[in-house]
Amino acid sequence: MPPPNCSELSVAVEVAVATLLALECGLGLLGNAVALWTFFSQLKVWKPYAIYLCNLVIADLLLTLCLPFLAAFFLQHRTCSFRHVPSRVLFFLWALGRSVGVAFLTAVALDRYFRVVHPRLRVNLLSLRAAWGISVLVWLLMVVLSHQNLLVPAAECLGLEPSGGGPFSLTWQEVLSFVQFILPFSLILFCNAGVMRTLQKRLRDSDKQPRLQRARALLATVVALFALCFLPSFLAQVLLAVFRGAGSCGVWTALVHTSHVASSLTGLQSVLNPVVYCFSSPAFRHSYRKVFFTLRGRGQDPREPGCQLRDSDS
Repeated sequence: MPPPNCSELSVAVEVAVATLLALECGLGLLGNAVALWTFFSQLKVWKPYAIYLCNLVIADLLLTLCLPFLAAFFLQHRTCSFRHVPSRVLFFLWALGRSVGVAFLTAVALDRYFRVVHPRLRVNLLSLRAAWGISVLVWLLMVVLSHQNLLVPAAECLGLEPSGGGPFSLTWQEVLSFVQFILPFSLILFCNAGVMRTLQKRLRDSDKQPRLQRARALLATVVALFALCFLPSFLAQVLLAVFRGAGSCGVWTALVHTSHVASSLTGLQSVLNPVVYCFSSPAFRHSYRKVFFTLRGRGQDPREPGCQLRDSDS
């Protein structure tokens, strides 16, 4: 249990978190709206890889739409002033968007690993219907794993306080959050390392070095994105679990403030994932350039034809 009568209020932290969430909402909404438009207007040939990325875009949009309400929640000093049911739904959707986004980032890494490292396996012949089926199962699984947020009282919205379910419920939440970071991050590191080793063997010729450099940049971007968005939150949750019940109000308050800031960084995934899409297909690069030049008032780039979604290491 946290120390009794320990105030955690910090206007500076709450304003900073709310500002960061608002920025993530604006940038993430623009980037992922353009990405979703590109999927359904530019891409002519769909593959399982494209389906996983499309679901990643949808998860990012869901997360992004929750961010302004979370910003308002912090500006209201985390009091959940709106009715309890809407507040629970909000934090459920926020957790769902994060977890589904992580799941599909992992699915993209696994798909690339099998196609590059083990191209002869039957899993690479997966049909579009099967890929959509897998996507539906991922969403359902994440709904089940995230449903705990619908049961948490509004005063415990961020999961930093013990929930009404008692110590077992709190332990379950902590274990689940740790597994949802460690397992995907380990898989992404393993898959990307295997892909990089294979490509270095295949792309030794000098004329193939540009492809190798693009592949290396893509893999490094995915790992860096995951670490930047989720590692701070994971470490903060570890510290909260370690120092829970330590009895020091100062330490607990500092850890809670750190956890708030770190948790807000997870929204960066909706802002940075479009970088992955740009590596995946010229269609995305064209779409983002088109929006950029339009915002700058410089007109449009020449239109590039729609194309099949393929990552740079295919």
